[in-house]
Amino acid sequence: MRRAGAVILGIWLAAAWAAAAAAEDTRLPGEVIRYSGGDALRGRLSWALGQAAKSGSGRSFWVGYSIRRLMGEDETIGSFRDGVTGRDITIAEILAGKRNLASGIAGGEDVRRTARKVLEDLENPKRTAKKVPKDVGIFLSYDAGRAASLTNVELSNLDLAFDFRGRDVYWLGEAGDTESLDLIRALFGGSPAGRAKEALVAAAGLQGDARLVVPFLEKILEGGEADKLRKEAAFWIGQQDDAAGLGILIHAAESDRSREVREGAVFAVSQVELPEAVDALINLARTAKPADTRKQAVFWIGQMASKKAGPALEDFARNDGDIAIQEQAVFALSELPDGQGVEPLIKLARTHPDPRVRKKAVFWLGECHDPRALDALIGIIKGK
Repeated sequence: MRRAGAVILGIWLAAAWAAAAAAEDTRLPGEVIRYSGGDALRGRLSWALGQAAKSGSGRSFWVGYSIRRLMGEDETIGSFRDGVTGRDITIAEILAGKRNLASGIAGGEDVRRTARKVLEDLENPKRTAKKVPKDVGIFLSYDAGRAASLTNVELSNLDLAFDFRGRDVYWLGEAGDTESLDLIRALFGGSPAGRAKEALVAAAGLQGDARLVVPFLEKILEGGEADKLRKEAAFWIGQQDDAAGLGILIHAAESDRSREVREGAVFAVSQVELPEAVDALINLARTAKPADTRKQAVFWIGQMASKKAGPALEDFARNDGDIAIQEQAVFALSELPDGQGVEPLIKLARTHPDPRVRKKAVFWLGECHDPRALDALIGIIKGK
């Protein structure tokens, strides 16, 4: 599981409590209409759109299908609540024909249990998350009309609850990576609404074959789409843990026309779970021409659990020609896991030639809550 910060945890928990409060508003679909033929996915979608047009209801509707994805045991996409132990029915149960709300633990207890799991992950960052196959639903939201238009795309594990808002659902069944990405590519090329485009990029990133996914996302990253969408493409390239994708991200971090995208690409590099990603990030911090890229790279080095991070950051703090980079490296040292940055911070606080950097090192030592830092600060006060 990729490392999460305490700030992210706080935001996530706030959102979780809000979701629990609104859980009773989750609505079932009007009707589930299942595809039963043998067409490829694009043919199944054509069937669904044809059936919706014939119905003459004039109402918005969903078209959904599922893919299989390897995910961490506790990792979910969509609502954090699971209908089995909560009050809502899961998507899988609805597709199986269940209509009554499940009885069980109240939503608040779901939040507390999930919070405990997240805290355990933060307290045990070295624990390797077991990967298991899970079903992820891709739900296409269409406005009714002569030619139904795609307005949004939503993603959720099938063992979670989902708000169907009373609309009919045309369920297409399971799809493989190749035909799923083929459909996503076609839908993206149809110039759907902006929010649908963003969700289609995420849906593409969920496919399991990097050889298929990375070229599609690369075209978006290097194309003429809005910066926000290109940044999203960079993020999902980083989730592929692919060597070719890593090279694409490095190029974007060094030379993209947009600062927003460059920073997004640096973050995506930090998320790649390949040994060479650490070296790539250190090299970006050393040699990238845009100063903002170098500063971002230094920050994310501090978030990586690597033995190379400490020495590299100490070198940046002592020898980089930009004082802003030096100060960022000092902060990044304070962020290293397991107190790896304490000893380098002590050395910097005592011996760095620039008083501004020494002052920063002293400040972050004070935030470390480490006995070594306390002893060093007492010694500095006494002039030792």
